[in-house]
Amino acid sequence: MRLHGTKCKTWLFIGFLLLGGLFHYFDPTENLFLNSFLFCGRFTIFAGLILFWIQSVRSRLLPTRVRTYMISAGLMMLCLLTVQVFNNRIVGDAVDALGVNRFSRYVYWIPQTMNPALFLMACIRIFRGGYDKEGWNERLLMIPAVILSLMVLTNDLHYLVYYPKAGFPELTIVTGKYSQGLGFYLLYAWIILTFITGLILLFRKTGRRPAKGIALLTGTTLTWLFMLLMNMLVWDWLHVHQPYSTQEINIFGMLSILEICIRNHLIPSNENYIGFFEQLGRPVVITDRNLSPVYRTNREVDARKEDLQASLAQPVYPKEDIRLSGMEIRAGYAFWTEDESELHRENRRLESANELLSEENDLIHAENELKEKKAGMDAQNMVYDRIAAELYPRQKRIESLLESAQPDTEDFRRVLGECCVLNAWCKRKSNLLLLDETALPKRNRELFLALQESARFLKCCGVKAAAVGEETTDFPLAEIHDLYDSFEAIIEDWLPSMRQMAVSLQEDGIRLAVITDRELPLPETILPVEKQISEDTVFLTIRRRKGGKAA
Repeated sequence: MRLHGTKCKTWLFIGFLLLGGLFHYFDPTENLFLNSFLFCGRFTIFAGLILFWIQSVRSRLLPTRVRTYMISAGLMMLCLLTVQVFNNRIVGDAVDALGVNRFSRYVYWIPQTMNPALFLMACIRIFRGGYDKEGWNERLLMIPAVILSLMVLTNDLHYLVYYPKAGFPELTIVTGKYSQGLGFYLLYAWIILTFITGLILLFRKTGRRPAKGIALLTGTTLTWLFMLLMNMLVWDWLHVHQPYSTQEINIFGMLSILEICIRNHLIPSNENYIGFFEQLGRPVVITDRNLSPVYRTNREVDARKEDLQASLAQPVYPKEDIRLSGMEIRAGYAFWTEDESELHRENRRLESANELLSEENDLIHAENELKEKKAGMDAQNMVYDRIAAELYPRQKRIESLLESAQPDTEDFRRVLGECCVLNAWCKRKSNLLLLDETALPKRNRELFLALQESARFLKCCGVKAAAVGEETTDFPLAEIHDLYDSFEAIIEDWLPSMRQMAVSLQEDGIRLAVITDRELPLPETILPVEKQISEDTVFLTIRRRKGGKAA
């Protein structure tokens, strides 16, 4: 079942239009009552048709500029029809002192000037696709329309549109008493130019559609032109009263052209509910305002009226897994159902999968934490293994010295002093091994502190020792290790013969001043050592490496 009998309404519209023409054709009779009846009937029919079309446009089209222009054009048509009736039936050719005749004809030009502008504006917007797009604004066309309208309304100041003939001091727009000026022809040029431009745009737009659309537009345009030619050439020549006035032909010709654009789907419309729901592939029912079905798809919507009413506010479930939704449309309401059983099954599967995934994520998180802890412990063990490997020889020697030391002997104090010196090296060496190159400041005291502690414990062996001079250096960590190990190798080898020692830091390494009982050879060291003797003092310089080579 169809919601709207479009063809029926079209033929009914045409029928009333023809009936109005018949009323006009038989209007001039000697019977005043019949004249008034035919006149009122014609005006009522034409005004009703225009109002019906305006309401139809308002309900069928989406709220775009095209709809606004078309509704405004319809209102101007109604205004033109009303002013025409006032001029022809009330004022006529009467001459009045107040100038009502003249000013009513001035006002008559306003809808005649505005209507073509609105028609062209609608055509431009249809040509551009109906919606707002970039480009010049077609509403600027109202400027010349307003200027022309003002030119007519102010005709008494300049007489550009109408001017009185010779012998008539006052302008009265009555046959034989006035002439047309340049403005009159400008008005007609504006009307013709706007209509022709609008039709060209519509033909270009419709030409991209199926052939039926261009045929309808061509037929309607030719009918419009044919009726105008009949009015201007044939009816007067045959001395026959015309069924439609020129303005009525223009009104319904323009209305027909715009209606053809709607029928050709050149304007965004909301009419095709049935086609939409058929393509939707779901059970759909369309009802009137009383919820009585007027259209059903092949698949029924099984729901009570109470459920239909409730679904207009929010979706309801008349049956398990069946979702009923509703919405208001122009003719009434539309309702449709969706089977959500598959969706619910997938949701349950997804919930199960999410639970399993959550458990797996917890396990992965715990595993990653264990791996991080194990990696930290492995890194610590590697550091501790390295420290143990470095310290093992000295610790073994300390253990050997302590086992061989005998209390209450002369060598006991010397052995303990040597153990203290070795233990000081082990402590400082372990501190250096725990340092990281990235954590070591650019300027640091680590090497000086190590030398200072070794010097302090040398006093336990009876050696007067001290670390003096600059305390901070910018040596890399690897060079600090090499310098300290080389220093320790010299101290341990020369310890039995040393009496005094002073150590200081230099830019190129470590500087030692040592006083010994006898001249001693240099032990094997990691870094090169330079030796100088001055009187009874031996000066040693432990050179740091630069770039991996001895300086």
